[in-house]
Amino acid sequence: MPATRGAFSQLLAPGLFSVIYEDLEMHPEEYSQLFNIYPSEQQYEEDQLVAGLGAVPTKPEGTSLALDEPIQGGSLRYTHVSYGLGFQVTREMWDDDKYGIMRRVSQDFAGSIRQTVESTFAGILTGGFTGGTTKTIDGVVLFQNTATGGHPLLGGGTYNNRSATDVALSVTGLEELTLLFELMVNERGLLKRTMPEQVWLHAANQFVAGEILHSAYKPYTGTNEVNVMQGRFTPYVNHYLVNQTAWYMTAAKRGHTLKGYWRTQPQFDSQDDFMTKGASFSVFFRFSAGVTYWHGVCASNGA
Repeated sequence: MPATRGAFSQLLAPGLFSVIYEDLEMHPEEYSQLFNIYPSEQQYEEDQLVAGLGAVPTKPEGTSLALDEPIQGGSLRYTHVSYGLGFQVTREMWDDDKYGIMRRVSQDFAGSIRQTVESTFAGILTGGFTGGTTKTIDGVVLFQNTATGGHPLLGGGTYNNRSATDVALSVTGLEELTLLFELMVNERGLLKRTMPEQVWLHAANQFVAGEILHSAYKPYTGTNEVNVMQGRFTPYVNHYLVNQTAWYMTAAKRGHTLKGYWRTQPQFDSQDDFMTKGASFSVFFRFSAGVTYWHGVCASNGA
């Protein structure tokens, strides 16, 4: 009976792919702790900005009701990007592998997938400052202050979601961003009452965050002032942020539009090479990441 096509790759694939899955599961996802993740069945997803009604005005006796209508703004498209990578195993390598080399290659494969996905999502935050590529539905970069022009509102005016001057993670910095957060307005200038809950930071800032957010007294002073930030926020480390000084304040996931779409989850495949007798293995996936709106997110680029 002749050997079936793909017999060699089919023999290897279950073991190699199980190592990949094991390694991916060993390290918890970080991007999905912050970003809202959705499935997609289209080549792209699109959001539309619409400002609702303004505040209710006074109505003098005997006069007609004032009329208002929504204001339509711009749109933002999430275009899914394709990613793929492969590696090959020679028949000789497999036959003579007595040192777990193929297992290590499989783990590297998993690490490559993780690095691409995590760094892409983390890059949305990193690219949100002046000169960055992360733009929201209003056409400007994610984090805005007076110097950069602020976020334009459809009903007129602007609003800032970045510290006036870049400040390091500190009690003073947290107080400034907290006020920006709690006084956020919608497109018609009405208070949103969105509350901050989380602080996201580079691993280099985790110890400062612990001192600030867990000290009973105001840190780095000898005055025994009460630390108003104690226990107020939950600090989270994202190991894929590249800016060591920048830090970010966010609402709970339901309160912001940092998000991503999976068009195709990672799919693994294998194939034999008739001429070399080796085998090839590959992964392919498609997703998109971004942020639709600036509400629910504030930041400082650090000092």
